[in-house]
Amino acid sequence: MPRKISVEILLLRCVGCLFVVMVHALIFTGRIYEQNALLNAARLVFNVGTPIFIFITEFLIAKNYKNNLPADFISKRLKTLIPPYIAMAIIGSIYKVHENIEPYTAQNVLVAIFRNIFMADYNGYFILIIIQFILIHYLLHNKLKIWSAKVVLPVSFIINVIYLGFFNFVPPFGFGSQAVSEYIWYYTSWLPFIGWAFYFALGYYCGKHYDQFIKVLHRKKRLVFLLPIVTVIPVLALKYLDISPVISSKGIGYLLFAPSMIFLIFYISSKITQVPNFVVSISDHSFGIYLTHSVFMRIFVILYLPISTSLNPFVTVPLIYISCLIVAWLTTKYLNKLPFGKFIVGPVRNNLKAVQRDQAVKSIPIVER
Repeated sequence: MPRKISVEILLLRCVGCLFVVMVHALIFTGRIYEQNALLNAARLVFNVGTPIFIFITEFLIAKNYKNNLPADFISKRLKTLIPPYIAMAIIGSIYKVHENIEPYTAQNVLVAIFRNIFMADYNGYFILIIIQFILIHYLLHNKLKIWSAKVVLPVSFIINVIYLGFFNFVPPFGFGSQAVSEYIWYYTSWLPFIGWAFYFALGYYCGKHYDQFIKVLHRKKRLVFLLPIVTVIPVLALKYLDISPVISSKGIGYLLFAPSMIFLIFYISSKITQVPNFVVSISDHSFGIYLTHSVFMRIFVILYLPISTSLNPFVTVPLIYISCLIVAWLTTKYLNKLPFGKFIVGPVRNNLKAVQRDQAVKSIPIVER
């Protein structure tokens, strides 16, 4: 039988991708104008995009492989993830040298490439995190099947809180210059899997116990709608009360806010009868959009600078956002038509026909005999 497409994952991928692109649109708009409190607050909300992708990875693995893992479990995923990670790291080194106001020497470019690949010094860092969790799942697969969610979820949450709390509230120290200390502090907070452990555990148990998970969401409908409103308050308070300087998805507040948004998206998707083609397309191209959009934003910001003085930042944000989203989508789509394209921007899924098939089946009236 043909595989049934999960509406929840389509919507999660789409929303996660759109949120990530919006975060960078807000960041690059902030480079043009003076800081705007409302735009900064919006950025804090949209930061949940990356945690959503971490959750999706483990959710799908747990849902699809409840018993045994296939022999090519690791190799299949590494073949998909590593080539575009390296390719975009090399491409990203070009603008990194420019942004550091350095001459384009072989040494500077090689240093930028080294940082991008081994320190994930560009927005492809999420691939390294996903690879870590793929390896962890492979090593712990048999253990996870018997470990209780009542133990693993609170323990992983506490570990995650302690780890992120350290980097959120303790100033950088002990690595020579202040710049070096801040660099190490910044990247150490997000590269090791510990900084995302709770999302991994949550994704695993939601995927493993999918049917029960959905039933709980429907039973706790009011709580599902209330939680995002309640849990976004600490995210905003930590920043605007100057409790923590962290304004990225590595903030400690997202350990509550991101799951609440994931639950809300799951609930909404369970009520959707017709999935728009736009949602399916963004979901199918999300990997490439995630990797390429910030490259185009750097170009578009330069193009918008001459007219920025005559534009309101609330006009510039959607201009950068929509134009770069479209260009990233087109680049991903048409590069994948070339034999080597998927090795640069990642593969494109092809779920549209399957979604239309599933929806057509649902629309067929049942005739009682």
